[in-house]
Order: sequence, then C-alpha cells, then structure tokens
Amino acid sequence: MILKYIASCVCIALALNSAQAGGGFVQLTGWGSGKPEEIVPQAAEVGFNEIIVWNHDTNYLARLVEVGKRHNIGVYSCVFLSDVKDWQKRRPNIAPPLQEMNEQENAALKRIEADKSKGKSRYQYGGEPVQPVEVLTSPLLCFHDPEVLAFFKEQIRDILAVPDLKGVAFDYFGYRNYWCCRCARSMAAFEAWHRQRPALLPETASAQFSLATLVDFNNTLARYARSIQPAAKVQCHVYPVFLPEPLYGNRLDVDYCGQTAAWYFEPLWSCEKIRDYSRIIFGQEKKHFRRAEGVALVGVYNRPELYPVKGRERLTMELQAILDGGGDRVQVCSLNDVLKDETTRDVFKRFFKKPQTNK
Repeated sequence: MILKYIASCVCIALALNSAQAGGGFVQLTGWGSGKPEEIVPQAAEVGFNEIIVWNHDTNYLARLVEVGKRHNIGVYSCVFLSDVKDWQKRRPNIAPPLQEMNEQENAALKRIEADKSKGKSRYQYGGEPVQPVEVLTSPLLCFHDPEVLAFFKEQIRDILAVPDLKGVAFDYFGYRNYWCCRCARSMAAFEAWHRQRPALLPETASAQFSLATLVDFNNTLARYARSIQPAAKVQCHVYPVFLPEPLYGNRLDVDYCGQTAAWYFEPLWSCEKIRDYSRIIFGQEKKHFRRAEGVALVGVYNRPELYPVKGRERLTMELQAILDGGGDRVQVCSLNDVLKDETTRDVFKRFFKKPQTNK
C-alpha cells in the first residue's frame, strides 16, 4: 500500500512538471450538449475541436454545425443502444426488444437501484465492476434482433442528412450484464453458433459469440454510415465494459475508437493502469483496420454532492499518463462538467489549447 502511494505521488509530481500547452495531443472530443452559442465558444477556448451530442434533432444539429464552423469544431450526433424512447416513437405498435438477464443479475439490478448512498457503494455505472455482481441500470435494446439494426440505420440516415455534420458516434453498444444477452432470440442464436464449434467450452463459446456479434453490429453500422455519406467519420466509446475482453476496440472498423483510460469513480485508476491501458489503446489501434485511430476516454464529473471530484493534480496525472502511454487523442465525458469548473478548464487548456497566431 505504501509503495502504491509513493508511486502515485511520483506520477502526479512528474505530470505537474511536464504538462505544457499543446502537450502532444492532437484531438480533444467532448461528449455533451447545450445551446450552440454558449457551449461552442467555451469549448473552443479550452481546446476542444470536436463535440458529440446525444441529439438527433436536425434543426439543432444544423445550428450546432453552423456555430461549430466558426470555431473550428466538428460535430457528431450519437446513436445509442439505450434509446428506447426513440424506438417507441418510430415503432409505437412494436414493443422494444430489450436485452434480458438472469435471476442473479436482476437481483443485482434491484440492489443497485435501491442503493441511495453517496457513491452508490462504489457502483461503476458500466465501467469495470468493483462489486461482485454489477449490471447496467439502463435498459438496452437487443441487437441480435434484426429490427434493431434497421432502427439504427434509420437514425443514421436521418442524422447524416444534416449538411457538414462530421459524422456519427456510437455509445452504449454492449451488454447490460457486461457479458451476453439472455433473451430467447439471443440464446437460440448462440446455441446455433455453438453447434458449429462443439469443441468450445460453453463459457468460452458464450464470450466469443457475444464479442463476435457485438463487433459485427458496430462494423455493419459503420459501413452503412459510409455507404450513404462516404465523407462521414465514425466515432465510438466502447461502453459498457465487456468483461471477457475490456479493450476490444481495435476490432472495430471506425475512424476514432474511444476506450476508457481513466474512469470516473472510486477507486480511481492508478497512474500505472492508465499508462498501460493507453499503450494498448494507441499501440494496437491499427491491429485490424488501417483507418482506426485510438482515443482515450477520461471521465469527468464535477458533482461533489454525489462523487469525489478529480482535482488539478489528479486530472493532470491522468492526462500525462495517457501521453506517456503514447496517446494523442482524448475523449471527455462530460464536456459540460469540464466547462463549468475553472480549475478543470485550466488543466485541459494546459494540455490542449494551441497558441493563437496573429493574422
């Protein structure tokens, strides 16, 4: 324990000494939302050059793109597997095909939802679990149902009709129990898949099937986006965690693949873990696809009434550890939590804000 504390102090000290404007990063992407005239200038001042919004309103997106152009900020609209509300809007007479869990996982869900303590007993909200059994509290659509693929294609088609939108983003593409879906359709598909591979043990087969179908869902939608708008970029965050292989993102045929390098909640990740994950995120980014660029996601919540806030030293350490691991691109969630806190803004400006040249 003492050695870990000393190592953490050394990481923070080195980061404070070496952080500087520019810092080696080339891209800062913020997940967030707000009035374009307010958030875009603030984001540009910090050093953001991209914004991802969970918003499909074409009028809003057009305005965000227009304001973004004036500040050299590209805009993405995100589709997400928890978007049950839009499913009900587009398919009012069809019940959403939701992922299902077993009895133990449903019991964990009830326990987590009932926990009103500060920090929720270190529940990780879709990040790498700390409790023995964790599940995502948000319901997720089951992408083993072909109608779910069709639903997201409709969303992507509508989004990419907005002129000059930089592209689409994917979020919440995963499993509610971080492993598989247990609905009847998913189990039947798995059993058919496993019959073709009888030598695999059931648990190994389940992990391989779940990963293969998850990757295929991502890549099919990425190809679809490029088929209707060749210039469109595709960005994602690998979330929720897939326990058999947390850093599977290099299997995704996207332009920018965000993988978690520094999560939000206690126990906060060590400098060593952030650096090691960054080495994988960036060192293996083109293992499967040449177009792919790795991106490190940093979680930022400035909500002290609910969770410990990452201070100047902590954020500096995390960003420097990403740099030390070979990183050059960062996603932050949320953009709004960065913008509303002066200390947090200052840390990101030191790493990302480029000096302005006189014209």
